Amino acid sequence: MPFFPSVRPPPQIRSTLLLVGACLLLMGSTAPYAVAQDARVGVRTGPTFGFLSDGPRLFSGGQRRTNANPRIDLHAGAFLLLPFTDAYALQPELLYVRKGGHFSQPLSERYSVERYRLSYVQGLLLGRRALPIRGRLSAHVVAGLSLDFALRGTVQRDARSAQGTFEDRIDLVGHDHLRRWDVGLVAGAGLGYRMGDTGRLSLELRYNPGLRSVFDSSQNALGPSTSAGTFPLASSPSTLRHDVVTASVTYTVPLQLF
Repeated sequence: MPFFPSVRPPPQIRSTLLLVGACLLLMGSTAPYAVAQDARVGVRTGPTFGFLSDGPRLFSGGQRRTNANPRIDLHAGAFLLLPFTDAYALQPELLYVRKGGHFSQPLSERYSVERYRLSYVQGLLLGRRALPIRGRLSAHVVAGLSLDFALRGTVQRDARSAQGTFEDRIDLVGHDHLRRWDVGLVAGAGLGYRMGDTGRLSLELRYNPGLRSVFDSSQNALGPSTSAGTFPLASSPSTLRHDVVTASVTYTVPLQLF
């Protein structure tokens, strides 16, 4: 009936639900084996420093006349800590992450800027190694893989010159400019402090480089705006990938409490 909207969710929502369900299934299937080994559950949040890189070097901006700057945003999520031994553990996670980057060209005759803001749900599968340290402090390192699914993405383009101003806002997901899936590497280290009998508060720093280009490399790839020939500021948006640094505050408790 045309008067009643369909209750079937759109493809991007269904894909997100499938990703969330797969991560929860993985966590649930491994948790029973780790309960007897002091498994823990935790939450994390903190700032995200996202950078769109188009060069072979980390955090490189490409063109010499283009300023490339990180976007400071946030991330939040939950994780399980499933130990195999006193030193080694498996750490699956599910996060909501905002990334992006800024490009600008401050020239004498004009000033132009692009601001990318991208949101993802991210599943991570990490290996964790506890480092020997005495007292109430603890230290660890993590390494593994990340799988991202894009939820939203926009780019805001602005230019000012003697001829006037130009503004343009593009929905990257709605116009199929953004790749929906990304795969990355993860490496990090953390320092924790035992609070009371069960809680543990930690600070953690991670580096998460993407392995795929952020934007579509097909004929739908994001190109220059027809009203302003100064864009895109990067040499080719389809070559941009994510370089991301996260700083997290985490808190964990034994899984038996739940």
